[in-house]
Amino acid sequence: MIKKIIRPYLPHILTWAIFLFLPFIGYLYEPQKASEVNVYFVKTHFLNITFFATAFYLNLYYIAPKYFFEKRRLTFIAFLFLGLGIYIFICYLMLKFDPVAEIREFEERKNLFIRVFVGPTFIYSLCMLTSTMMFLYDEQARQKNLNRLIELEKTATELNMLKLQISPHFLFNTLNNIRWLVRKKSEQSEESILKLSEILRYIIYEVGDTKVALSKEIEHLKNYIELQSLRLPIAGNVFFKVEDGINHYQIEPLLFIHFVENAFKYGIDSKNAPDIRFEFRKLPSGILFHSKNKILLKKTTVQNEGIGLVNIQRRLELLYPNKHELTINMSEGEFEVQLRLELH
Repeated sequence: MIKKIIRPYLPHILTWAIFLFLPFIGYLYEPQKASEVNVYFVKTHFLNITFFATAFYLNLYYIAPKYFFEKRRLTFIAFLFLGLGIYIFICYLMLKFDPVAEIREFEERKNLFIRVFVGPTFIYSLCMLTSTMMFLYDEQARQKNLNRLIELEKTATELNMLKLQISPHFLFNTLNNIRWLVRKKSEQSEESILKLSEILRYIIYEVGDTKVALSKEIEHLKNYIELQSLRLPIAGNVFFKVEDGINHYQIEPLLFIHFVENAFKYGIDSKNAPDIRFEFRKLPSGILFHSKNKILLKKTTVQNEGIGLVNIQRRLELLYPNKHELTINMSEGEFEVQLRLELH
């Protein structure tokens, strides 16, 4: 257990240990020269290592992740120059308080500019470059893993699309309702067949793309709702509203159909009028999907749908990391869902 925790950090520990003890390795072979090492040298060396280690990991885990991307590159560069200024000032103080500075030869003291500015700038730049390159390497690896997970999720979604999104139960009921309408010579029969074909066409041909227009996704939901309304045993309220100004968004397909299916699945019975509401609202940074329905089946039956909701949450985490908020409330007799998506 301890080995697993230490193993990722072992290269870092060894690297800094080498830098820390490198100046003293020579004295292992010539112990008589160890007396030449003064306290001032040891203090300044440890101070340098401490500063570089702090700057290295501060950049690796905080400054670069927060400011290197997202159009904040100038802030990132400003932090690097601030660190350089602090280090040059530290080098100046170390040289100023050097106890043997007064007895140094003139030829050595005239290189003050190199010792205080050029040398520290080079070493600091090398340290920050290494830290930034390590961050970019880790970020690339993380993004590659995330893309791999997304591709796996999309593949699984495509393979199970018809099974998960249009259940055989829904198809059989819809076809039976259409047959009943045809026998009655209802004007709705032809329209119902067209809507069913549009649903199948959308799922088979449209959702293979990376993203779809939100207007197409909304049209798909409308077709589904109208078809489900055919089998309502008792007339009730099925409300669907879409605010203006959101149809231009591009969105991952079939994010909302699970909630619409559940609303009809648990909001309909043979004795009570249904009350089902769906709404799309415009937000400053995206959209809000709101679903609300009366629960007309047993509560335990609704709770068994936890796996489906977990799958939806997992898909949102992969496709919209840190850009979604899913809220699900189940009170006495009502089930409510709110899904916020940032789409800018």
